[in-house]
Amino acid sequence: MIKIIFVITSIIALAVCSFGQQSTYKPDGWQGLTIDQSTTEDSIRILGQPMSAKLSRLHIHNIDKWITPKQEQKIFKVLTYQRAGEVKRAELDFLDNKLVRIYLEYDEKKFLAKDLGATIGVDFVLVERRVPSNSSPSVYEGQKEALVPKVYPTAYYMVCVNPQSFISALVVSRTKAALKELFLSRRPPAPATRRDSAMRPL
Repeated sequence: MIKIIFVITSIIALAVCSFGQQSTYKPDGWQGLTIDQSTTEDSIRILGQPMSAKLSRLHIHNIDKWITPKQEQKIFKVLTYQRAGEVKRAELDFLDNKLVRIYLEYDEKKFLAKDLGATIGVDFVLVERRVPSNSSPSVYEGQKEALVPKVYPTAYYMVCVNPQSFISALVVSRTKAALKELFLSRRPPAPATRRDSAMRPL
């Protein structure tokens, strides 16, 4: 069995027909919601009323050090949904009413790891354990898996750094590689350089 965590979430259905369909993905969004743009009102309009809504810290496995120094603060509004398409549970995190994280959890073998890149439209790098704590997103940006290992580890991550977002997927593999969890996260703006600061108007 393979599990994947996708860092770009549980859902109460508005209608059975709408949640019977497959989810739609893009590098910075899911189901018509977009990182850094969509609001809580957009989420409720598209997905319906959440199962729960609360303030919490930002939970992002594997690439959490890349995200924001505020991640430990309980200032993020988290909407939780159950059962949306192939998604078992979904969490949408908002800061200042803007979507900053999408977490998706899948039932066993519902989303095969081999389909991840083509489904989202980006390339991924396989990381056997975790992203090193001293690494930076630039190490993974624009990278893709060049060599396919002959034997996959029992559990591994698939990581993507693209211009719109950071994505991390947890894959747990026994008989068939499949996603278990997926995170889509806001990509923080690059820090201003001295030149940028000098040119910035007062």
